[in-house]
Amino acid sequence: MNDRRPTTIIEVAAELGVSIATVSRALRRPELLSEETRARVLKAVERLGYQPNLLARDLRLRESKVALVVVPSLSPFFLEVFRGVEKAARKTGYSVLMGHTDRDPEREHAFFDQVAARRADGIILVTSSHASALADRKRLPPVVAALEQIDGCSLPAVRVDHTRAAVAATQYLLDLGHKRVAHISGPMSSPMAVHRVEGYQQALGPSLDTALCVEGDFTARSGELAMNLLLARHAPPTAVFAANDEMAIGAVRAAKMAGLRVPEDISIIGFDDQRIAALYDPPLTTVHVPTAEIGYRAMLLLERVLNDSATDRDIVLPTKITPRGTTAPYRPRGPAAPDDEG
Repeated sequence: MNDRRPTTIIEVAAELGVSIATVSRALRRPELLSEETRARVLKAVERLGYQPNLLARDLRLRESKVALVVVPSLSPFFLEVFRGVEKAARKTGYSVLMGHTDRDPEREHAFFDQVAARRADGIILVTSSHASALADRKRLPPVVAALEQIDGCSLPAVRVDHTRAAVAATQYLLDLGHKRVAHISGPMSSPMAVHRVEGYQQALGPSLDTALCVEGDFTARSGELAMNLLLARHAPPTAVFAANDEMAIGAVRAAKMAGLRVPEDISIIGFDDQRIAALYDPPLTTVHVPTAEIGYRAMLLLERVLNDSATDRDIVLPTKITPRGTTAPYRPRGPAAPDDEG
């Protein structure tokens, strides 16, 4: 008696490295696939001995038409990405669910398991601090990375060049005449924060003063605390590049509490261009990141991945400096101005 378990459609898809939907189409709607793809699937079906369960076919092979968006937090920044995903999902006939990991790798993996259990067709992963854990998974469900490429994983991605944008932000302050430019970074567990630090360091080159780089955690409170540390330095900065808008706003608040005028006494630039940036007093100079468009394009890319029709798998969108009211040309604060060194 042969007790061998029947081959499943999931195993056929895994063998070929294609989606379950592709195997389904090869058997039911072959006209939707290229001749090459259809032939590959049919050969694998024959080789593995896969026998479709015709009675349960509609239940087992039906696409859920659901995409899962996984974010590290429910900050306004990530919600803006989600809005873009929703807009594209409506256009493509998908429903969207959102889960947030609170930067916990176990929660992140739980969402991947939901897709493997067919509760959703694919995932849009909005940054990840756990690239090594992803790379260790034997088989990933259909995933598109949004905002940044996940180090160590060759995932399709819609992103910006964080390093290049950080170079531009730092250079903007240097071009205003500032010599002592500080950086309030995000947590070094975040690849996005690391890339922005790298851009800051590249722009400063040999003039880099590591004492002027303070780590925050992307919250306004951490920006405030970091600015207090910077202002307590023997030679404080005259300009600050914060790695996101929330920390920049915290930095502005701390500068004002210390009796400094922004931008007359100190210039501050943020990153992301969240909605609050234009509404703050003074309005925040920042790096504009097309967050909603990233979400929109990521959803369209996920649909193409699910249909095996994705050609451009690494889409890099442009950023730009948005000058507002928190930056100005350098002006000495007085005869003891600390930034005219060397």
